[in-house]
Amino acid sequence: MADEEVATKAPESDTQESIVPGDTPAQKGPSMGVYITKPSDYPHLPSKLLLFLTSGTGIHSKNNQLQADRYASEGFVVVMPDQYERRFGGDSLQNTATDPIAAPDPNPSVIEKVKMGFVDTAKSFMIDMWLARQTPEKILPLLHKVIEGAKDEFADAVANGDGIYAVGYCFGGKYVLLLGSELPDTVAKGQAVKDEEKGVVKSGPQIKAGALAHGACRYELVRESPNLHLLGTMITREDIEGLKVPVTMACTENDPLFPDDIRAEGQKYLVDNDMPHEVQVFPGVPHDHSNLTFASKANLDIYQMACKHVDSAELRAPTPAQAVYREDCTQCFDSIDDPNGLDVCLYCFNGGCCSDRNHAALHHRSSKHPLVLNIKRSRKKTKRDEPPQKISKLAIAAETEEDRYDTKTEVRCYDCNVNDVDKTRGKLPAVVDSVLKANTFAKQAEVQAWEQEITPCAHTLRLEQEPSRQIESQDLGHCSMCELKENLWLCLQCGNLGCGRQQFGGVGGNSHGLKHTELTSHAVAVKLGSITPDGTADIYCYACNEERTDRELAAHLAHWGINIAEREKTEKSLTEMQIEQNLKWEFSMTTEDGKELMPVFGEGFTGLKNLGNSCYLASVLQCLYSTPAFTARYYHPQDPPPSVPDPAEDLETQLRKVADGLLSGRYSGPDTDVTASEDSPYIPHQKGLAPAMLKHLVGRGHEEFSTMRQQDAFELLLHLFKLITRSPHTAPAQDPVKAFRFVMEQRLQCISCNRVRYHTNEQDNISIPVPVRRKLRVVNSDEFDEKPKDVFEPVSLKECLDIFTGAEEVELTCPACNSKAGFTKRSLFKSFPNILAVNARRFELVNWVPTKLDIPVVVNDELFNMDAYMSSGQQDGEELLPEESDDATTLHFTPNQAALEQLESMGFPRIRCEKALYATGNDDAEAATNWLFAHMEDQDIDAPFKQTASRTRQATARANPDSIEMMAAMGISAPQARKALKETGGDVERAVDWVFSHPDDQGDFEDDTIVQDDDADTSGDVKPMAGSSELPATFRLQSIVCHKGTSIHAGHYVAFIRKYVPDDEAESWILYNDEKVVKAVDIEEMKKFAYVYFFNRV
Repeated sequence: MADEEVATKAPESDTQESIVPGDTPAQKGPSMGVYITKPSDYPHLPSKLLLFLTSGTGIHSKNNQLQADRYASEGFVVVMPDQYERRFGGDSLQNTATDPIAAPDPNPSVIEKVKMGFVDTAKSFMIDMWLARQTPEKILPLLHKVIEGAKDEFADAVANGDGIYAVGYCFGGKYVLLLGSELPDTVAKGQAVKDEEKGVVKSGPQIKAGALAHGACRYELVRESPNLHLLGTMITREDIEGLKVPVTMACTENDPLFPDDIRAEGQKYLVDNDMPHEVQVFPGVPHDHSNLTFASKANLDIYQMACKHVDSAELRAPTPAQAVYREDCTQCFDSIDDPNGLDVCLYCFNGGCCSDRNHAALHHRSSKHPLVLNIKRSRKKTKRDEPPQKISKLAIAAETEEDRYDTKTEVRCYDCNVNDVDKTRGKLPAVVDSVLKANTFAKQAEVQAWEQEITPCAHTLRLEQEPSRQIESQDLGHCSMCELKENLWLCLQCGNLGCGRQQFGGVGGNSHGLKHTELTSHAVAVKLGSITPDGTADIYCYACNEERTDRELAAHLAHWGINIAEREKTEKSLTEMQIEQNLKWEFSMTTEDGKELMPVFGEGFTGLKNLGNSCYLASVLQCLYSTPAFTARYYHPQDPPPSVPDPAEDLETQLRKVADGLLSGRYSGPDTDVTASEDSPYIPHQKGLAPAMLKHLVGRGHEEFSTMRQQDAFELLLHLFKLITRSPHTAPAQDPVKAFRFVMEQRLQCISCNRVRYHTNEQDNISIPVPVRRKLRVVNSDEFDEKPKDVFEPVSLKECLDIFTGAEEVELTCPACNSKAGFTKRSLFKSFPNILAVNARRFELVNWVPTKLDIPVVVNDELFNMDAYMSSGQQDGEELLPEESDDATTLHFTPNQAALEQLESMGFPRIRCEKALYATGNDDAEAATNWLFAHMEDQDIDAPFKQTASRTRQATARANPDSIEMMAAMGISAPQARKALKETGGDVERAVDWVFSHPDDQGDFEDDTIVQDDDADTSGDVKPMAGSSELPATFRLQSIVCHKGTSIHAGHYVAFIRKYVPDDEAESWILYNDEKVVKAVDIEEMKKFAYVYFFNRV
C-alpha cells in the first residue's frame, strides 16, 4: 500500500513521480486480473460492490490503490480493473512523458525549454497513439467481463447493494456514464457505433448508481506546443444524455478537460428529465491536483443519489398526537444508546433496533416503509467521587438531553440500500427536524418522579374564618401552649398558633396544633415556615388527616394580617420530609454499617426505571416474571416477535419485550456511563429498562392506571390478570394466569333447619384480613411526642388464614323454613393454585380515608401446609336447600366473597356492599365502589333489596351469537356484547346503550369461566376445575411486594424475590428497587410488612 504522504494527492497525481516513460505490466488480482480489496469484516458483515475505474494511471498507482482501500474500509468490496493494460484493454500512463494531463513546470530554464520542445513532440505522438487505443469498442467488452465475473464471485455484495456501484476518475469517468446508460446492444458488445435503426435492441444500464470526478472530454488542448492535442473520445454531451441511473459529478472550475459548457448542457438535460444527480464544482483546484474531498464524498453521494424516496407523498412530519418511538425499539429494549443506534421509521415513526436482532429490517419487510432516521446517542461521561445525593424535594430540576448526551443522526433508505441520504433533500429537512423535536413516547418530566397529587377538601373550600385581627409578629414566634419556635401551625379559622407533631429528621413538636383541633374542632392549619411568596405552603386538614391545598391561601392569611408576598420559606415541607423518610428506609441500599449493598447482574437480574410514580408497576412485573408460568408464556429468545402492524400497541409484543428485557441478562450490567474513583464507595448500578409502552397499554382507558399518580400495586396485579386473560393465547401457549387460579367453595347453612347450600367461585388471589391489636409504646424521656405512635402486636400468617376461612353469621331468610334467624357462612379451598397471591389488608378507615397500619405479619421461609383449609364438600346426611323457581318473586343473592370483604374493609355497610356487587355484576370491587359513591344519596340505599326472577333469567341466559356478531360490527368486543345482552334480556339496542354506560366493564368471558356451581346446568361440556385438589397442599414464600408510606397511593414500592445467584450454593433474597438490583439484607423485617405475598406450591 502507498505511504502516508501519497495519501494527500488525488488518485492520478502520482503520474508525475516516475521519470521512465513506457508501459507497465498490469497487476494481477486474485481472480480477474484486477486489484481487489475488501472490508476487514467481509463476508461476516454485509458489504456492497464498487467498480473503481481509474484514470490513465491504472491500477499500479499507489494513490489508486490507497483510495480503493479507503472505499473498502467504508464497507465496499472494491474491484479496480486494469482496463488500460495491453492484454486487458490498453497501456496505462504511469509517467510524465506519457501523461496527457501532467502539469509542466511554470518557469522552465532555457535548457529545459529546448528539452521540452523535443518532449512535446514525442508526447504528442505517444498520446495520440495511446488515445487511439482507448475506445469504448475496446474498453466496454472488457468491463462487461469484469462485471460478470464480479457478479459471480461477489454475488452476496451485489445482492446486498441491489446492484453494482461505480466510481470513475478522469478517463474512467466516461465509462461510469456509459455503464449507467442504456446502449445499443452493438455498442455494449464492443462493435463500432452505427446509426441506430428502427427496432434496434438496447441493453443496460450495468450499474445502480455512479460517481465521477473531473472527467475528461472531447477538447483540443494547446499548451505551449501547437502539436499537443487531446482528440480522443472522452465525455460527450451524448454520454450524459444516455444516463439512466443516479449520478454525482465532482468537477474543477475552468477545467479545459471538462469545459463548463459541456457540463452545463449535460446538467440541464438531467434536470429536464428529472434524473437524480448532483454536480459539485471545486474552485481553485487544478485538474491533476484535485484533493481528496471527492474521494470521501463519492461514497456518500453514490448513496444519496441512489435514493428516490426523499419526495415520497407519504413522508409527513409527525403530528402532536402521534407517538414517536425514538428512544428504544418497540420489540426489544435495544435503544439509541447502543452502538448501532435506533432506526426510526419516517412514515409511521416506529422505532427498530439495528443490532443482531435487526427489528428495524423486520419492520421494513412488513410495512414496506423505506426511509428511516438512525439515531445514536452516547452519554457524556460522569465521574462520581461519592454516592449520589439523596432526593431532598419533590421538584427535581431535570437536565436537558443536550447536557447529558451527544447525539448523531443519519437518514437511511432500505429500498435503495443507502446508508447516508442527504438530510437536506426533498421533504427530509422538515420531517427529520420534527422527529427530533417531537416528544418521545416515554417522555415524562423527571420532576414528576415523586410527585403526589394533593387536592383541596370540603374543609378548605368552605373555610369560615372568625372575625379578622392583626396578629403581631411577636405572637408568631412560638407556640401558644409552649416555647417551641419551629414546626408551627397557624389555625386558619381562628388564628391560633400551635406546634405540630414530632417529625422525621429530629424536628420537634408537642402536638399542640392537634390539641387545639380536638378542643375547638377547627380543622385547617398552615405551616408558617413552609409559606412561599408564590403562594405555596403546607396545608393540613386534621379532620381528613391529610395534606391539602387551599386555593384562597393568600386571602385567608391576609385575614390575619399576614402578607404572603413578604413570607420566606424556612422549613422543609411535609412532602419533602416524607420523601426523605421513604428514602431513609430506602428499602435500603446500605447495610447497618453504612456500606452499599452489592449489585447483582446477569440473567433474571435486570432493573426497571421509575417512569414517574411507576414503582408499583415495576415491583409487580418483577414478581410475575420470576414465575415459571410467565417465563414459559412470554420468554422466547429464539423466536421472532409477533408480526403485527403496530408493535407498541400490541399487548402480546410488549409482554414478550419485557420478558426478554428482564430475563435474558442482555441489559443487566453496570452503568458504563458512570465511573467512580478507586477510593469512592459508590458502586455503579444498572441503567434499567423503561417499560413505557407496556405501562401505556396497561393503563389505556383506565381511570387511575392511565395517570402519573402512584397506584395500589395489588389493584394493578388484578388489572393485569384481567388484561392477560382476555388477550389471545394461541395453542400451545397457555394463559399464565391459570397458574394463579383456584376454586373457593362457600358453604351456607340455615341456623334453624340446618339445610345447606354450596357455591363455588373461581379466584386468582385472596385478600386476608390482618387483625389489629394495638399496644402502647414506652415513651423515652428525650422524645417530644405527646401522643406516641401506634405500635401493633405481631400476627402470624396462620392466624390471618384462620380468620379468612372462619365461619361467620349472615342475615338471610331461609327459602326452606322461612326463618329469619340467618345463616352461617364459611369459605374454604376446593382446589389450590400453583402460585398463591395473597394481599394482606393492613388498613383501617380514618374519617372514611383508608389508612395503612404497620402491623407485622410473621411469614417464615419454611414450608407450610394448607390442608386444613381444604373444603370437604357436601357430607353424608346433609340436606340441600331447595332450588329457586324461575317464577319466584324473591331470590337470594350470594355476593362475591373477596369483593365483599374488600368493600367492607373500606367501611361500607354490608347491605350497601351487596347492593353494589349485585348492580355491577358481582365480580369487580372497583366497579362496585364507583357505584356506591354514585348512589350515596339514594333514599333506599340502606333498604333490603330484592332480586327479581326476570333479572335472574336475563343474567343467566346465553347471549344470541347473531346479536353478538351484530354488536361486534359496531366495534364492541364479544365479552362486552355478551354481558350487555345478558343484562338487557337480549335487546341489542338496549345492550348497546348498556355498553356505553359501562365503559370500564370488561364483559363476560364465559369461555374462560369454569362451570362448577352445583346449581348450574351441567348438561353441556364442563371445563376442568382451576387449580388442583390433590393433597398435600404445601407452599413456600417465593416473592413479596413491599410498600413504604402511610398510604397505598403514595410512598414507594419494591420487590424482594428468592433466587439463586451465580456461584452461590443457596438461594438469596434479591431486592429490586426500580433499576437497582442488589442482594437484600434484613429480609425477615421486610416480610413482616409486605403488601402482596406470592407463594409457590412445592
